[in-house]
Amino acid sequence: MNNSSFFKKKAKESDAALATNAALRFLSRREYSKLELYQKLCLKYTADAAKSAVKKCIENDWLSEKRYIEMLHRHIISQNYGPLKFVIEAKKKGITSSLYDSLVRETDWKAVAITFLSKKISNSDTVSYEDKQKILASLSRRGFSNSVCIEALEEYLGSSFEF
Repeated sequence: MNNSSFFKKKAKESDAALATNAALRFLSRREYSKLELYQKLCLKYTADAAKSAVKKCIENDWLSEKRYIEMLHRHIISQNYGPLKFVIEAKKKGITSSLYDSLVRETDWKAVAITFLSKKISNSDTVSYEDKQKILASLSRRGFSNSVCIEALEEYLGSSFEF
């Protein structure tokens, strides 16, 4: 049995207008970064058609990395993740640091960490030293710095953290 016909790749479309229409369909659902949209378009269209479509979307302000980074920022905060997670996600999507640095500086990450703590532990619980260690590790895995982790835990529990 010859499987070569089963695995034939379909030729990529080279029409920039079709790629632009596809880009608009994607952008009508949610915001994308330039890199993310380009990669998505390259699955079906040639690199030149995808570049042309992305360029046209930027020129007409249909695609904005500023809007995208603001959407990503809101999402990260709503999921109670920290600044390190935010920066990693932004870099993965090809966003330059100039777009997200101000958002990182202006955000009260301790408040985000406290929100996470309020969902993770109740204020009436007595928390042992081992539990505090686990909570700090959990905050750290979510992308918070050590200082923010300790400050948030101290503020939430109303006592200082002893080593």
